[in-house]
Amino acid sequence: MYLNKMKIILYTDDKEAMAKNFRKLIQNQLPDIQMDTLNSVSRLSEKLCRPLNRISVIVIFVMCERDIDRLLALKPLFDNIRLILVLPDRTTDLMAHGLQLNPCFISYLDSDFSDVTSVLQKIYAGERRHWNDRQA
Repeated sequence: MYLNKMKIILYTDDKEAMAKNFRKLIQNQLPDIQMDTLNSVSRLSEKLCRPLNRISVIVIFVMCERDIDRLLALKPLFDNIRLILVLPDRTTDLMAHGLQLNPCFISYLDSDFSDVTSVLQKIYAGERRHWNDRQA
């Protein structure tokens, strides 16, 4: 049953091994997470516009500033959803541009993504406490 599963979206236009490896890592370390992978802004917008989508986190793989520009148009849809950005590098311009999306965490493509899984685990633990409080 998906009622007590945290829902996340993995957004990337990269169809290569990186996204597949990240997805496998999440599935292995956080099996109680329901994850959808989307690769277009229009599909992301469509998913977020559904009533009661209950998306907790969006992990966004950014390849360039143009990707951030496309996502900025959706910024109002990100209210009440945590964003984790995975940036290609640590350049000041790209980081400043990415911060416009108000991410709760930023990681980089050259990491092993253990930092991202750690953040997701903490968010999931917080949501489980919330679910348990509601059931009590």
